Amino acid sequence: MPQNYLKKASALIVLFLLICLGESSSVFSQEFENIVDVEEKGILYNRINHFGFMLHTNGVGINYRHGKNLSGYSYLLGDFQLLSMRHPKEVKSINPFSDNNSGFIYGKLNSVNILRTGIGKQKTINAKGDKGGVEISLAAYTGASWAFVKPVYLTIFQFSDQLGVDEVVAKYDPDIHYPDNISGRASALKGFDQLRIHPGLYGSFLINLEFGKEQTRLKMVETGATLDVFAKPIPIMAFSPKSNYFFNFFIRVLLGKKWNK
Repeated sequence: MPQNYLKKASALIVLFLLICLGESSSVFSQEFENIVDVEEKGILYNRINHFGFMLHTNGVGINYRHGKNLSGYSYLLGDFQLLSMRHPKEVKSINPFSDNNSGFIYGKLNSVNILRTGIGKQKTINAKGDKGGVEISLAAYTGASWAFVKPVYLTIFQFSDQLGVDEVVAKYDPDIHYPDNISGRASALKGFDQLRIHPGLYGSFLINLEFGKEQTRLKMVETGATLDVFAKPIPIMAFSPKSNYFFNFFIRVLLGKKWNK
């Protein structure tokens, strides 16, 4: 995909998310006044936090949010996420002639994990009230993405006239390492001294479903999409084009609480 197109698309998405975050809550507040009686609305809490686990199209992750009530059914939240980022072409292999059963991803140059730190707005469009039900909210988040890129190290078969066959740990090199001379993957800690950080931006749009009768104890499921865009392309696989963006869909399970402060 041409670089200019990526920049234009990323700018449009970020602009859209900023508009979502900055739009006035007056329209929503007016709708809520006509949706349910005061008896059904229950108490409005001014603080909220929740922790969750997510599956996305390129890996797994965890997240934490903390925020406050802005007005009516609108919350402003800080968003913190830590997730793995896999390449779609990653396939685990095992060398049948090796005692290393950990396996390896042939062609994988780097392991990538992403830390997202941002801010967002969540607006309830259907309140569950005191009698329970399902509360439906829409949310948009934007902020900084930090990609932690660590080179992959493997255990390699080394042949010599003096020692015969030996195993050594080496940084993966697609020019000299092939499936038949790779024994398996090395320790996950190997290569941390070469860790690189790539800064970028992210934007998310999601729908949140809150279940149950309890008002202060939260049980939620949410789904949506996220785009991460980085200043420089991040290589993951040796035989695939490098990319400076990652787009994925996700589903997330969350637990949390609301309270007044």
